[in-house]
Amino acid sequence: MVRVMKPMFEPEEFETFVLYPYRIFHVRLFFKKIVGEDRVMDFYAYVDCYRGVVERGDGFIDLIDFEAKEEQIMEHLVDYEYARRMAIEKAVAWGNLRVISWWLPKAEVVREAEAYKVFWISGNKIIDSLTGEVFEGFL
Repeated sequence: MVRVMKPMFEPEEFETFVLYPYRIFHVRLFFKKIVGEDRVMDFYAYVDCYRGVVERGDGFIDLIDFEAKEEQIMEHLVDYEYARRMAIEKAVAWGNLRVISWWLPKAEVVREAEAYKVFWISGNKIIDSLTGEVFEGFL
């Protein structure tokens, strides 16, 4: 059993699936300001643990337990420390676009999880379980 991002799309028929690795972070930033009130902002970073890319999320996605065989789970090529550091760095960059401050914000990881994204495989199609996007001709 592994934790996966709750699928939004599931084809009626599929042959198998593959689980793609992510780490999800809820990062809270505390900005100190010279004028006006200090600001607190929340950011959600989804770290692709295969490519090392960080995506911004709207919230902490729902996770469910999912049964899979070991050969259906892709390995993490990005370790935990790197993923955490990248999530915080990106959150600070996103926050600095919205708040003007003389100081770097204090960052706190409020919540985190290791999870996988499900990609359904049917024939020569790969289907993204969160967006429903279909990729053809890869298999």
